[in-house]
Amino acid sequence: MDRARAYLVSIAFAAAVALPILGSTKSDSFPLSTYPMFSGRQSPEADIPHAVAITDDGERRVLPPDAFLNDEVIQAFETLRQAISDGPEATQALCERLAARAGRPHDVVVEIVTDRYDAIRYFEGDEEPLRSTVHASCEVPRN
Repeated sequence: MDRARAYLVSIAFAAAVALPILGSTKSDSFPLSTYPMFSGRQSPEADIPHAVAITDDGERRVLPPDAFLNDEVIQAFETLRQAISDGPEATQALCERLAARAGRPHDVVVEIVTDRYDAIRYFEGDEEPLRSTVHASCEVPRN
């Protein structure tokens, strides 16, 4: 009797695990995933937020992640994304913190910008953004 119950429970669990196979291939859930973020058709365009320092001669330099707090790229990206999402006041406050912390001698302005890129063209060498949106701009304080 115990053996039959063990077989029955095993079959029930196997059926529960296999059941998603009968569902839509567009679904993404446990225990089976179609990884739609990779397998689905994605737009070639990507919006990338970043902080840019502008020098007195107009040169633009993307601030590195350690200008935010540490050298973690994803944390810097999320810090920018969250500030932009929280609105103009949060974005301006972050801009001012970055300007005070990351400004070099010839930097005059720091901007928080979202650039839209065509990923295919970018990796073919055309690194110019399709468009740019400036969310905040602030002067680098002089000591």
